[in-house]
Amino acid sequence: MQRDKGKPGEPLSHIAEPFETILRRLEAKMATTEGEGLDQEGEEDAARPKGWRPTLSGDEPGRDDFDLAEFPVFRFEKPKLSQHDLKTPLVYKDSIRGKDGVLVERQWKAYPGAFGFGGASTQVLFYDLLQLYVEQGARGSQIQFGTIRSLLLRRGTRHPSSKDFTRVRRDIDILRGYDFHCQNAFWDREKQAYVDMKWKLFGSVFYFKERPGSHQEEMPFGFVEVSPILREIARTRGFFALGFQKEFFYGLRPLEQRLATYLAKKFISQAIHQRFVDDLAHALPIEASRPDNIRMVLKRAVDGLLEKGLPSLRDFRFEKSREGRWLAVFTRGERPAQDSTLPARVAKVIAPEVAYMVDLMVEATGNGEDKLWWAQCARRLEPSDVHYGLSQLKEVCQVQKVRDRGSMLTHILKDIAQRRGLSLSDEAKPRGGVG
Repeated sequence: MQRDKGKPGEPLSHIAEPFETILRRLEAKMATTEGEGLDQEGEEDAARPKGWRPTLSGDEPGRDDFDLAEFPVFRFEKPKLSQHDLKTPLVYKDSIRGKDGVLVERQWKAYPGAFGFGGASTQVLFYDLLQLYVEQGARGSQIQFGTIRSLLLRRGTRHPSSKDFTRVRRDIDILRGYDFHCQNAFWDREKQAYVDMKWKLFGSVFYFKERPGSHQEEMPFGFVEVSPILREIARTRGFFALGFQKEFFYGLRPLEQRLATYLAKKFISQAIHQRFVDDLAHALPIEASRPDNIRMVLKRAVDGLLEKGLPSLRDFRFEKSREGRWLAVFTRGERPAQDSTLPARVAKVIAPEVAYMVDLMVEATGNGEDKLWWAQCARRLEPSDVHYGLSQLKEVCQVQKVRDRGSMLTHILKDIAQRRGLSLSDEAKPRGGVG
């Protein structure tokens, strides 16, 4: 956790605190500006009233983790096995201020699991899972993804192949295998000690299928467990807004996705972000054998973002520092608007367990226009009742042609409710629903 100053080569000035305190403090910083992070074009920040908080408009933007936006996790090149094996981690270094303000080097290592490092498709899956977690209220120990097909549908893959299903399963295993080792992660004032951390993103994953040995007939109950550290981050700090929607993210190339996420974090507090090219290459990462190749790859990615209209990026250039090192200089366009209370607000509108049931019913019926009705059914019935109703719908569809699955599921759920002595109001039921 760190505080960006926007000046290359200058040590970070963040004074580390206990883990939970850091997360809460960062959450508060993201909620207000109060002149934080002023730079060459940051005078606008000083005019903001105390307690000012930007608001979101339109569709909610994508979200990401504050630290993983900067620390390298995925590899986008295909390096030779002789150079990078499964035991070689991605390494990132920066500085924190520890005891008595002394500068201490912090080191972050991302070790791969048995399935190796993730690449472009793994990055997209991680993005998908974070968005689902936020949509489900960013609380609890599970991310309910339902089926692999529903994950693929989120990104617009309408007719997935068997290779698509295999790739997603492998990407989930890759994410589960990552092991992060952080040396001198922060200085714990209470214990008067430097803290080393070793943690993971996800735990177990569960898939459900109707028949043994079959992966094609998925049942919409799949979920992956969130690690305690990631849960604590979501609970205390939340995930910052990227400033663009998922459709924009999916339309970017892999390195463009990574760079857009990185810049979103930097542009929260900086109007101009500059960094030594070789340091930025380690953070993304860009793995090239020659420095001029690194600049060429970086420029291609930036040009792609400018051409596709990344809202937060206005301009880019290379400069040389006094020491002769190349600098990458990014000028901000629109500031990525933040709202650190989004998960709590989502949870108040619809509870995660209800949202999950609604997603299952929408997927089973293809009827997403009547979510209020499905939410009402999910609130009044037990989860086991909804699961039973979905299985009944699937059985009916296997033996006869059903024109309106929404009406059929409504009929099934109302029958279940009647047997339990409950009532489902007809006020919000799907148009054409069975009475």
